[in-house]
Amino acid sequence: MIVEILYLVIALSLTAPLVWRLDGRYISLATSIVLMALSVYYKLPVGVLLSVLALSLSLDWRWGPFGVALSFSAVAAVLATYVYYAGQSIVYGLLALALVTAAVYGLLAMDRRRENVEGAVKYLVFSGIGKVLIVAGYVIAVSGWWQGAYLLVLGFLFELGIVPFHAWVVDAYALGTPRGVAALTAFSKLTALYVLLAIFRQLGGVPSHIGAVALIVALASMLVANVAGLTAKTLGRVMAYSSVAHMSYALTAVALVWWLGDRPTSLFGVPVRASDVAALTVVLEALTSGIAKSGVFGYLPTSLSDVLPPRRSVLNVANVFSLLGLPPLLGFWPKLFLVLLVLSYPATWLSVFLVSWIVLNSATATPYYLRAIRMVAEAPSPVADNVTSAYTALASVAVGLLMPLIVYILA
Repeated sequence: MIVEILYLVIALSLTAPLVWRLDGRYISLATSIVLMALSVYYKLPVGVLLSVLALSLSLDWRWGPFGVALSFSAVAAVLATYVYYAGQSIVYGLLALALVTAAVYGLLAMDRRRENVEGAVKYLVFSGIGKVLIVAGYVIAVSGWWQGAYLLVLGFLFELGIVPFHAWVVDAYALGTPRGVAALTAFSKLTALYVLLAIFRQLGGVPSHIGAVALIVALASMLVANVAGLTAKTLGRVMAYSSVAHMSYALTAVALVWWLGDRPTSLFGVPVRASDVAALTVVLEALTSGIAKSGVFGYLPTSLSDVLPPRRSVLNVANVFSLLGLPPLLGFWPKLFLVLLVLSYPATWLSVFLVSWIVLNSATATPYYLRAIRMVAEAPSPVADNVTSAYTALASVAVGLLMPLIVYILA
């Protein structure tokens, strides 16, 4: 699939000059269909979900030349997904990170307002710093110097917007165009998390205390984000703090296995390893956040995300409930799997603390998610649901309902 993806990137690069004569939306539609076919052929279900999401965004918006940027974003996310599941070289994952950054920058700034450009530049700068640290740390670590893992972790703190490196997330979500933010949540974060998983699986012999440090940072970030979300008054800022919290949950799963080590456990009675549960938690957190927030931002007709929604949405209520973690929606499962991962380790005092921390944070987040539900459900204008909100709501419900069967089949 790597070869086909590279050909697709070359084709998109060659067709870029045509967007001034041909609506980029059609290029994005074609790319989404090709990605869907490749994902089906290579048995990559996550790739199918991402391809359909890109397709729905293409159908809902007159992207103009920025349809090519949407195509690059989707290609990068599917590439990172394949790199992880197929055990391909990390170099391809790093290329996916670079590709998605450039594309999402253009999408965030696409309306060319001063605020849009400001939010996009902050994303580009801080995400760029994160990528430099990730590449440097990875090269140092694989060269035999485990100290590079410190730079690696620091880079992912920037890339994922973990506290205290989260300010750019709030500004990008609030000031970027809603269409750009939809791409940021759906493709950029997912790409970064798959690269994190791939690097985590490859690195060996790195001291476990680095995982302990990452765990402490992730737990603190989780609390700060959920408390800060209580003060957010606009949809963009509510979703920004939600994103920081979701990325903190994902980092917690990886850091826990890094610190305490991989060990045999079970999931729904099926024997698995702790690293498998951690990977499942990370993937589902990314999908929950990306799918639901794409629906929320994908129906907004405004130039800024930092507004109260001018139109009502019924279907996005399901998406916000999924972000909250209401069972049996998609967002419920990563939190459950994180709890099960914690309980798979024998340290009773640690298990009690971590489970209590996760439950406390979920409860703390409830008020601002309920505020988001009121924003999308009680807007004064008529219902404005579209293809994107319909698809994302369906995915949040259907994947959530089928999750036990999916886990059983995959395990």
